Amino acid sequence: MTRRAALALASLLAGCAERRATVARPPSPDAGAATTGRACLPAGTFVRGAAGRRRRDERDPRTVAVGAFCIDRTLVTRAEFARFVAATGHVTDAERRGFGIESVEGMLDWEWRRAPHASWRRPFTTEDADTRSFLRDDAPVVMVSWHDASACCAWRRGRLPTEDEWEYAMRAGSQGTRFPWGDRLTDERGRARINRWEGASHARNDRGDGYVYVSPVRAFAPNAWGLYDPAGNVWQWTADAYLTGDAGVGSERVLRGGSWWCAACTCEGYGLWYRGHTEARAAFSNNGFRCAYDAAERE
Repeated sequence: MTRRAALALASLLAGCAERRATVARPPSPDAGAATTGRACLPAGTFVRGAAGRRRRDERDPRTVAVGAFCIDRTLVTRAEFARFVAATGHVTDAERRGFGIESVEGMLDWEWRRAPHASWRRPFTTEDADTRSFLRDDAPVVMVSWHDASACCAWRRGRLPTEDEWEYAMRAGSQGTRFPWGDRLTDERGRARINRWEGASHARNDRGDGYVYVSPVRAFAPNAWGLYDPAGNVWQWTADAYLTGDAGVGSERVLRGGSWWCAACTCEGYGLWYRGHTEARAAFSNNGFRCAYDAAERE
């Protein structure tokens, strides 16, 4: 994997102060039980972007209006994706191409590599106690391309969320902070709030959050609207093409939220500002998705 392709997913973020999220009269999501698979959100507005960001496409705060829609409370799991494949016979881009793209503990910072024959079914080269976390039924499915994610959502009578919908839902009424609860990575008791890479480099993960690679989709507390993994765990595909200035719309698509591979030592992409982007057919061991649904398409 080239350095350019790796940088397409992440670059350094500016440091952030420790603030609590400000919530300005957030709309209330559907009052259904938190155990239901979807949260249905009313139309509303939020402030997207932030002043002083290093990356040009994250600057210039502006108010964005979003229509009513529903969205999965969790990332799509391996078990859910397996049901889609069994019902449709879908063959993923990684399976067609004969490889996925992986990073593992012990590699250099910013390093990626092709994993021959790897796919969502077995998204790694070497199986051990840590990589077996990818194989849990309640783990987020990974090594799925934008095309794979779009096809799965369509089968579920949904679609990928737009970038605006994704951030509106993950912010859950908060504004001006890196996470929906503020800027801190831990709660008041010092417990990790998200799954990210912890360590001085990718040579070793300190396991402070309890995981090396992916975590179960309900391992950490949800945001105020009952949505899990608003940041970290895996990058989340959105429907949007990445706009590349003078080049206009290219072949890349936007991912949001950051992942287990994001670290303070390299990419700090975990959070609600950072905009990842990569080719639509790319299948990394740290990208996944959740589906959105038109407001009329309720469970």
